[in-house]
Amino acid sequence: MKTRFNSTIKQVLFCTLATLSLAGCNPDYLTEMNRDKNRIDEVLPDFMFTGAILDLPQHSYTVLAQGIQYFSTYKEVAGVGDKYYSFNGTEAPFMFYTGIEQNNIWIGKLNRLYQIQKKLNEETAQGVDNTNKTALVRILKVYFFHQLTDVSGDIPYFEARLGESGNLSPKYDTQKAIYEDMLKELEESAAALNTSSPTFGSADLFYNGDVARWKKFAYTMMLRLGMRLTKVDETLARTWSQKAIAGGVMSAETDIAYIGYATTPGSINTKIQYEFLNGNYISPGGDNVEGGKYAATFINHLKSTADPRLPVLSVVWVKNADGTYRADNTAATQKGMINGSLNTYPSDFETYSEPSRLYLNTASPIVILGPAEAYLLLAEAAIRGWYTGSTAATAYNEGVRMGMKQWALWTDVAPHSGRITDQQIAAYLQANPFLSGGSFESQFGQINTQKWVCLFGDDYEGFANWRRTGYPQLMAVNYPGNVTGGKMFRRFSIPLNENLTNKTNYLEALQRQGFSEFTADNLTTRVWWDAE
Repeated sequence: MKTRFNSTIKQVLFCTLATLSLAGCNPDYLTEMNRDKNRIDEVLPDFMFTGAILDLPQHSYTVLAQGIQYFSTYKEVAGVGDKYYSFNGTEAPFMFYTGIEQNNIWIGKLNRLYQIQKKLNEETAQGVDNTNKTALVRILKVYFFHQLTDVSGDIPYFEARLGESGNLSPKYDTQKAIYEDMLKELEESAAALNTSSPTFGSADLFYNGDVARWKKFAYTMMLRLGMRLTKVDETLARTWSQKAIAGGVMSAETDIAYIGYATTPGSINTKIQYEFLNGNYISPGGDNVEGGKYAATFINHLKSTADPRLPVLSVVWVKNADGTYRADNTAATQKGMINGSLNTYPSDFETYSEPSRLYLNTASPIVILGPAEAYLLLAEAAIRGWYTGSTAATAYNEGVRMGMKQWALWTDVAPHSGRITDQQIAAYLQANPFLSGGSFESQFGQINTQKWVCLFGDDYEGFANWRRTGYPQLMAVNYPGNVTGGKMFRRFSIPLNENLTNKTNYLEALQRQGFSEFTADNLTTRVWWDAE
C-alpha cells in the first residue's frame, strides 16, 4: 500500500510539474495569471467620460488662493504663498498630459480624453453616430488646455499626443495659436451638438445628455476666453465675445455645471480633503499645521459690503471655558489675516477667520462653470458696447443673484446655511448698487471685483481674471527674501524635467517668452494675453 501510494503521489507531482512547465512556456497563460480581474482593459467611452468630468477640478494650488488673497498664512511655507518666498509650488502641472497617481488621486486628465476620442473615432469609422459625444470631448479638452496654458503660457498643444507614435519631444505652441484653436474648437463643437444624435446620457454628470445646456456651457467658455483677449487684441476679443453671446450663454440656475459628492469613501470632494482638511482645518480651533486663515483682503471686502455670503463661508472658533470651541459666524467677529504680515505664530491666531464647516464638508460640490460668471461677463460686454441685450446694471444684478444662489448647493452645517434669500440679495444690491453713472473704470472694477467673490473656490480662473483686469486691487506684499521683487507672480514655471526630455523645444519656449529657467522672471514674466 505504501509503494502504491508513493507511486500515485509521484504521478500527481509529475503531471503538476508538466502542467506548470507548459504554462511557463505560454506567455498568454502567465499574462492571464497576472491580470487584475477588477481592472478594465478596454476603452469604454461612457464610463471614461464620467471620469473625465470628475477630473475637471484641476489641482487647485494653495499658492493661487493665497496669491489672489483669499487666504494668508503666518508661516514661511515652502510655496510662494502670500509672501512670494520660494519657487516651490509654482511648477505648471504638466503631469496632466499623461497621468500619475498623487495623494491617491489619479491625474491623467488629458490622456483620458485622448483615449476616449480615439475610441470614438474608431466607432465613427464603423458607422456609429458619435457626433455629440465627440463634440463634448472636444469641449472638455478646451477646458483642460485653457487652464494649463493660462498658468504656463506656451505649451505643447498640437503635438501633445505624439508620444504615442514615438515622438517624445513635442514642440511648444504659442499661446496665441493655442487660443485661436481653442476658440475654433468651441465654435465647431457647439455647432455640432444636436438633439437627434446619441449622447453620453446618465454618464454625463452635468446635464444627463441635455445638449441645449451643453451648448450654453460651450458658449459661456467661449465668452470667458474671448474676453481674456481684451488686453492683447481687443478686436479679436470683441469678435469672439459677440459670437458667444449670439450662441447663447448660461442664464438660469439649472445651467450651472457642478460636481456633487457624497461623504462615502471614494466619493468625497478630494479638493477639500487634501488641500484643507489634511493641512489646516482638521478640527475646530486647532491642528492648523499650515497656519492658514482667510486673508484680510477677502474678509474686509465682504464685511464692508455687508455681503450675506460672509456667514456662509466664514467662521471664528471661540474657545469656551472648558476648552471646547463654539462656532461664531457673525459678521462683527470675522477677521482676516493681512498677507505677508507675520512670520511667527501670533498670540491672537485663533481670533482669525477660517473656512466654515459648510465649505469644508467633504460632500461639498465643486462649481466648474456657472451663470454668475456668464452674467458678469455680459455686464462687462455691455459697458464695452459689445452687448445690447440688457443694461450692464441688469446683467450685473443677475450675476450677483446667481453668485449668491449657488451656495444653496452646499449642505447646511450649523450655524451656516447656504440658502441666501431674495430679500438678502435685494438688500445687498440696494446697499451696493451698480455704478450706472460711473466711469468705465469704476464699472469695470466693480464687475470684476464681484467676479472675484463669485469665483471663490476656482483659483485658476480667479488668478487669470485678476491678471487680465487688475481687480480686485490686491495689497502689495514685499516680504523679506521674496523671489519676485515684491510683485505678484503672473505665471507658473515650466517643469525643469522638460530640460532633460524635451530640451530644444523647452529652451526655445523659454526664450520666446522672455525668461530663463534660473531667474525669478519665470514668475513675473507675463503670458501672451496678459499684456501690459
